[in-house]
Amino acid sequence: MSASDHELDRLLIAISAIATPWKKWPGGYKRMDSALVDAVMSIRFRYGRPRSDGSWTGARGAVLRYEKHSEHITDSERMRYLASQDPIALERILNRQKVHAGKTKAFAIVEAAKRFVAIGVTEPAHLRPDDAHHRAQYTEVSGLGPVTWEYFTMLLSHDGVKADTWITEFVGRAVGRRVPSEFAGALVKKAAEKLNKGQKELDHAIWSYASTTGLKGMPEFP
Repeated sequence: MSASDHELDRLLIAISAIATPWKKWPGGYKRMDSALVDAVMSIRFRYGRPRSDGSWTGARGAVLRYEKHSEHITDSERMRYLASQDPIALERILNRQKVHAGKTKAFAIVEAAKRFVAIGVTEPAHLRPDDAHHRAQYTEVSGLGPVTWEYFTMLLSHDGVKADTWITEFVGRAVGRRVPSEFAGALVKKAAEKLNKGQKELDHAIWSYASTTGLKGMPEFP
């Protein structure tokens, strides 16, 4: 058995410890602008929880506030509208969180929106996850990278794995060594295929388990 087969088996054993039924993938968006806001706001930020007044905290709350702000815009114009936003004004709607020391998430969102609009990718049906040119419009924005690019495409109905900190930590502990996010994502995809499950379905099951338990039941790295 090759090392990759052995590591896949170890990951499958770890996945079997997750209680069933798995928590369901919460779903994505029919709006490309909403998906872009969610993908960027999710960087190092909690998903969020509902408040008693019906609003939300976290990244989900930021998306809902932006959707309220832009509810008067027609579907075909929404990405153009997002691209036209003043990033400083947008910060007041979202928040002033940063993707790195020199740039807020609002600036990154507007820059990415402008890049997509410039190549005519303005609606979910236009986006092709495997198109390197499409991918570059996102990942070449300073502070945005391949992990949330995949999440962005997942939010627009494509299958995938967002190999964030929790997913990568879970996979690393399962195989017994620290692994890069790219490796973690690829191995989770293999596990989904082996289990005959959707990639997003398995991604969310692992993420929910890891974020809820803090992985206290899994051995730490030596």
